[in-house]
Amino acid sequence: MAYVKEMRLHIAIDLIKFSINQLANDRGNLMKYFMLVNDRDTSPIYLDGVLHESFTEEKYVEGMNYEWNRPFIEQMAFPKDLWLITRSKVQFDYYENFFGHILSEKFLSAMEQRNALQDYVIANLEIVSTKGRPKVKDVFFFMKCINRQSLVDYEKSAFLTREVPSNAKLKVGGSFVDRYINLVLKETDCDLFQLNDLKLGRYLFCSERFKSLCEKDDLKGIQFMDLALVPNYLQSIVN
Repeated sequence: MAYVKEMRLHIAIDLIKFSINQLANDRGNLMKYFMLVNDRDTSPIYLDGVLHESFTEEKYVEGMNYEWNRPFIEQMAFPKDLWLITRSKVQFDYYENFFGHILSEKFLSAMEQRNALQDYVIANLEIVSTKGRPKVKDVFFFMKCINRQSLVDYEKSAFLTREVPSNAKLKVGGSFVDRYINLVLKETDCDLFQLNDLKLGRYLFCSERFKSLCEKDDLKGIQFMDLALVPNYLQSIVN
């Protein structure tokens, strides 16, 4: 019971922080940001596939035991070419999966037209069936971010924390955000970026400028989620 009361007190305090900061955010934060998530209306809810450095018909049932296939990586040798072996339809320009991002040439072009993240590794991506037949006509890539940006404004955001055991491989340990109640980002001139935050680190975030460009180019498979909706979305995918 004491734990429940303490948790309720933390939530009440965080809600008060949210109310106080919301007015300041509305007045002072002129930049609008969005989190990129897979659009379930135009993309597979679950992408039935595997990512490998080469193709054989046996690869579809093999594990992806590669050094680069983990959430956080540093500068390292990255394959020039990768194969996405999938049974799913690919009708998108962007898809977040495999601790990285599947991008069409159109999406990459949008990145190059804006002030997008620079510190990443990228490979040509062949998208094939389990029999090795091409599933797309367009050019695709697989990208992973190397260095994420510290743009979460923890003073203005509201959240609950938890202790995370030290992990030398992931370079984490200590107190981390367990649940966001309100998410506020610091202003940046970068139009596409990834955050140095354990809860949010898998996602790309973008400015309204980048969002407008993607909409103008009719890029498929992307839902641009307003930051106000991010906390509930994160809770929905863990429950």
